[in-house]
Amino acid sequence: MALKTLGTNASTSLSGFIVGANDVIPADVATLITQMRSDPPGWGGMDGFPPVGSTGLVTQSGGTGTVRQRVNQGYAQTGLLIIPGRGTLRCRRGDFICWDTTTGWPILISGDAAANGPYTHT
Repeated sequence: MALKTLGTNASTSLSGFIVGANDVIPADVATLITQMRSDPPGWGGMDGFPPVGSTGLVTQSGGTGTVRQRVNQGYAQTGLLIIPGRGTLRCRRGDFICWDTTTGWPILISGDAAANGPYTHT
């Protein structure tokens, strides 16, 4: 089978924000907005399609590094989450917006999946 699995290296690799709860706390909104980051400059190649290695994982292309730009207004209390260079997602009450604490990349998990899936959260 060609499908892969994905997990984190530690239970604290992601930080979370609950739509409809944390977004009424200005300090939590500020934390989310300041922690979200885009891909490094040049990530994905000129055509937008990154090279893929023999493992099936994306390999880096020119202009990469650890300089990841902050996403201006990446989340709005209207329930919109901007995924840098990808588009906008509509969030619903109870959804988790998480971000990778190393790269700042945002991840949206539905409230149902967070509550009923194999996720550990505090």
